[in-house]
Amino acid sequence: MKKKAMALLLSAAMAASVLTGCGGGDSGSSSEASGSQGGQEESSTAEEESQAEGEESGDDGQAAADDGEFYVDEDGNKYKKFDDVQLKMLVCWNGGFKTADDQYNNDVAKAIRDKIGVTVEFEGINMSELEKLNMMFASGDMPDMVNAPYWGGTDGATTVIRKAGNEGRLIDISGMVPNYPSIADAYDIGVISKKYLENDIEEEGGARYVLPTEVAGSLEDIALWCYGVFVRGDVPEALGIDPSSIKTSEDLMDFMKKARDYGFKDINGNDCIVATTYHNGWSYEDYAASFNEKKLTSYSKGEDGKVTHGILSENWVDKHLFIWELVHENILDKECFKQTDDQGKEKVGSGTALYCCAQYRLTVEATKMTGLYDTHPEMRYVPVGPLNYKDGSPQVQVESEGRSGSPVIFFPNTCANVDAALTWLDYVNSKEGTKLICYGFEGDTYELNDQGQPRMNAELTQRYAENQEAVDEELRERGIKYMAGRTYVAKKNTLWFGEPGPFEADALDPYIVEYRKMKPAEILPGYAIDALAPGFEGYQEFAEWAFDGTKETEYRERAYFAETKEEARQILEDYQEYLKTNDGGKMQEFLDYMTEVSTSRDDIVY
Repeated sequence: MKKKAMALLLSAAMAASVLTGCGGGDSGSSSEASGSQGGQEESSTAEEESQAEGEESGDDGQAAADDGEFYVDEDGNKYKKFDDVQLKMLVCWNGGFKTADDQYNNDVAKAIRDKIGVTVEFEGINMSELEKLNMMFASGDMPDMVNAPYWGGTDGATTVIRKAGNEGRLIDISGMVPNYPSIADAYDIGVISKKYLENDIEEEGGARYVLPTEVAGSLEDIALWCYGVFVRGDVPEALGIDPSSIKTSEDLMDFMKKARDYGFKDINGNDCIVATTYHNGWSYEDYAASFNEKKLTSYSKGEDGKVTHGILSENWVDKHLFIWELVHENILDKECFKQTDDQGKEKVGSGTALYCCAQYRLTVEATKMTGLYDTHPEMRYVPVGPLNYKDGSPQVQVESEGRSGSPVIFFPNTCANVDAALTWLDYVNSKEGTKLICYGFEGDTYELNDQGQPRMNAELTQRYAENQEAVDEELRERGIKYMAGRTYVAKKNTLWFGEPGPFEADALDPYIVEYRKMKPAEILPGYAIDALAPGFEGYQEFAEWAFDGTKETEYRERAYFAETKEEARQILEDYQEYLKTNDGGKMQEFLDYMTEVSTSRDDIVY
């Protein structure tokens, strides 16, 4: 049976490679241009009408206007002009989505409507993304467009969205997207990875129900997340330690113990905790980063040619015993595993936590909100290290050749006008449209520099440096900046404008600018082996228990709070034993399969 599964997988992979190789990377118009509807025998009337609209083409390949009205932008791109189409978009990310109070009449919305006759209004959520998706599909109460997480594989949201697509609840956009040139490159390899396209996006018959978003459309536009460990600036000064000299987790432990014993106070004169995180322990593993290897997946191939999974290794045990030691030594904040982001930001913003982790931006923002950044500049958090990998090489931000999981936009079959929705997305992702939604209006909110790039005017830039939140709110009410947050597809801001976003060339925090140089992105090309895992017979049922993140977290956190190191080790090894023996030893069958398919392509990477 395993050989049969492997043969099917290879056949599918060859078929997918033929399909994705037909169009050429520059056009972004591979075989999806044929509008194949395979795998969906029945579709709603709304979907059929939308498909028909999307496939009508003008001379330039853009969807033709029934009445002949078009808008031509400053770069010569042509857009169908609609008659005041109003659409709703759900931003399905827990925490809400800040918009202008008036989403229809703000300056940017009116400018877009004047050009193409379409307005999109956003709604956020304050609940679990998975719960909201399930409720939406169960009730049938669906907006015109949805932006949601889609991390691929067995991820919960991905599974729910794919199921909805294959049940005919979503519109197949495979034949439509090539008609909208500013978003057509969303499926290009390099923008997204081969494994993402072949395993998570392209369905049977070539159907595509999701549009990848928030991916980099150029090398310059790869987002640098700036993960790491950060220390209150006065701590290394008082201890006489250069924080950039800390290169291993063991060095970090010694550094933290010295800080713990020194007697530091926060800005209110209260005792400090040593180290914290943000919500639910995110991301305490940054403290143990030197246990990591520079690779794309959790799989490894041994000298014997056999594939194994990192969670079964001794290194995995050692890594989490290091976290146990942080807790046991009264270094890592015991509340951090269950706290909210706001609680974490409060501890950082007041200087109560001497060390923090995750993305540097959150730390800088927390200290600016409380005033610590300006009133106590000596306490500004600075990077530690960055820590090295296990082999001693410097840590970077590892990236696949194209993103392998992303937010996506999809269109329920209740969408009032998918042509208008795609035209709107096409416009706001064009150079002109991106400039409008990000920068506003030339001579008002921005000027062009000597390279023809927009830069927010001097008065706004000065005020932004002093009070970012107030300026963001002011601009948001005019429609500036917020729309881009969940609508950019293949981002090209840096390529086009010389900066990732407004103010960043002139007002981005210098600490973050410097840290980006310390921890750049590095692309590891190749086909990540974890993409082959779903070909294992019964993979879905197997993965539900083998890669159950909730269960793993329960074991890990039990280990962190064990009385002794020996007890902690036993708990971690019990979890490994559970993985090895559950379901009659299915894990070893799976790893044997992964070993077998690891030779099925010549571009496999780990």
